[in-house]
Amino acid sequence: MGFHSVAPEHTVDWTLQIDVAGYAPAQRAKRIDARLPAALISLPTQISGSQPGTDYASLANRDLQRGQAVGLASGEAVARRLGAAPLTPAEIGLGWSGETPLWFYILKEAEVLHAGERLGPVGGRIVGEVLVGIIDADPESFRSVDPEWQPTLPGRDGSFGLADVLVPV
Repeated sequence: MGFHSVAPEHTVDWTLQIDVAGYAPAQRAKRIDARLPAALISLPTQISGSQPGTDYASLANRDLQRGQAVGLASGEAVARRLGAAPLTPAEIGLGWSGETPLWFYILKEAEVLHAGERLGPVGGRIVGEVLVGIIDADPESFRSVDPEWQPTLPGRDGSFGLADVLVPV
C-alpha cells in the first residue's frame, strides 16, 4: 500500500516518452486536434441516461451546457487574461460570432499554433498551473519545504531540460 520502492517491472522507461541523446526517438502520441470521436458524440444510454441522438447523449453538448451553467470563461477570454493573442474566428473555424468554449479552444489552439504537437499558451498554462498547484499542495514537496530551491545539475549552467535528468552527467 505505497511508501516502498517501485518494482523494476513497474517503473517508467522515460526514454520512450522523452527524446534522450543516445536512445531511439521517443514514441509520439497522436496529434492534438479538435475532432471528437463518434463514441463521445453519441454516448451509450447506460452512461448518459439519454437516448442516442438527443442533446444530453453527446459529451460535447453536455460539456458546453455545464461550462455555460457555471460561467466558465471562453478560450479567448482566458487568452486575453494571460496576455496571449486569441485565435481568430477563422482559426477556430466554427462559423459563429461568439467566443469559443474553453475545452474546444484549447484543442484548436494546439492544432492551429503547433500542428497538434503540443499545447498552446492557454492549454499549456492551465496544465502547468495545475501541476505546480499539486506540487505546492504537498507539504513535503521541495517547493513547500524550501521555497527558494532551484533545480540544478552538476556541471550545468542552469539551463537544462527534462531529458537531462534522465541521463548521467
